[in-house]
Amino acid sequence: MSEATEKKNKKINKMTLSELDKAIEATKASMGGLTSSYAKELLKRKEYLSAKK
Repeated sequence: MSEATEKKNKKINKMTLSELDKAIEATKASMGGLTSSYAKELLKRKEYLSAKK
């Protein structure tokens, strides 16, 4: 059961910077780039959190 809860998708606005980096790399590898709307939202959230620091 613990494996199932670890693999559950997390909302973008709840992710930390390190989680965002991992999600961006996974998206880049699986989708072949960062042109999808999901990838764009990840990048926007990363930019927001970076500016907040």
